[in-house]
Amino acid sequence: MSLCALCLSQRDRPGHFPPHPKLVKAATLHSASGENAFAYRCLQCGETLLLAAAHAGAPDRWTCLDADG
Repeated sequence: MSLCALCLSQRDRPGHFPPHPKLVKAATLHSASGENAFAYRCLQCGETLLLAAAHAGAPDRWTCLDADG
């Protein structure tokens, strides 16, 4: 699937931007280091966006979930 216009505008924004209205929280993920990440599924395009920090101490950012690894 490809990202809808709402998800494209959400991608790469800082975490303090709230999720767009079609994003529904799907899961809370916990890393071994104790950091949290939040997965959101778009009701419009079906894609998953992740709200997470790149590393400990970094601010959260909206990113696309890379299913290919």
